[in-house]
Amino acid sequence: MKPSFKKINLTIIVFVVALYTIVSFFTYTQTCLISTHQGESMLQSEKENGSFDTLWLDKVSREDFEVTSEQGYTLSGTYLEAPEDSVKLTAVMVHGVTHDRWRMMRYAQIYLKHGIDVVLYDHRKHGLSGGEQVSFSYFESQDLEKIVQWTKKRKPEDFILAHGESLGGATVTSHSGINESTHSVDFYIADCPFSDTKELLAFRAYEDFNVPDLGFMNTSSVVTKMLADFYLGDASPIQSVKNSKVPFLFIHGKADKYIPMQMTKDLFEAKKFGEKYIWLVPEATHAKSITKAPVMYEITVMNYVNTILSQLAK
Repeated sequence: MKPSFKKINLTIIVFVVALYTIVSFFTYTQTCLISTHQGESMLQSEKENGSFDTLWLDKVSREDFEVTSEQGYTLSGTYLEAPEDSVKLTAVMVHGVTHDRWRMMRYAQIYLKHGIDVVLYDHRKHGLSGGEQVSFSYFESQDLEKIVQWTKKRKPEDFILAHGESLGGATVTSHSGINESTHSVDFYIADCPFSDTKELLAFRAYEDFNVPDLGFMNTSSVVTKMLADFYLGDASPIQSVKNSKVPFLFIHGKADKYIPMQMTKDLFEAKKFGEKYIWLVPEATHAKSITKAPVMYEITVMNYVNTILSQLAK
């Protein structure tokens, strides 16, 4: 006896629902619940791989601190006072996914060298901070505001720069929307940021698993809302930067295969107000612009910093 069309249709519907459910929960576990070595400090690891000149930690005055996020978990950070605190500027460094605050020492040493104080901190679900999920800049940008407010109390006379890498780059870009209300950050540097979480995850799904987005990101977004209290579409840095009026320097490696360079180009084009600069680094892969061209990186960053500071001082 042949199966009825009704039974066939029901089977197809059950299969499709099961497929989308499985893919959506898999996306959630592989992104929001990604392993980040939470509860550990990666300082020793960063020292061993030679990512920065460890002598800087002997030269600076160090102060560890904690602040409480809007969601109630603890954010753990470190304030480093430059040996010669000669510039009225503090740089808040924002790391990428699966790393912690000490990853950003390779950038921080540039600022310390030039008499600029530095604040490092661990994202939610990273390092010594609390929080249970990665939110791809949504809650991270709110956490950044808390860190910046602590910094402004610690250094009330200083201007504030926020400098982020990868997820950190997306976080500072998302924060630029918040900043239009709080006016807490004076200028930004976004190194290899992504422009939109749904677009990035769809790109990575195709690159890593050869799975095209057949609406999977929409159903995954519903799952993240249920389990992590945000839609993937909420984590869209490009929507924030459209209204930002403070200066931005965007940096991206031309050989980046993890986060497409085009995403930084899109962010640059989307920013319609205020000064903006972009540097695309030849042959640099993801988050490797500073290691591919360390001298030019320092020159580019400090030229930008000095240009903006001269304007802010007027």
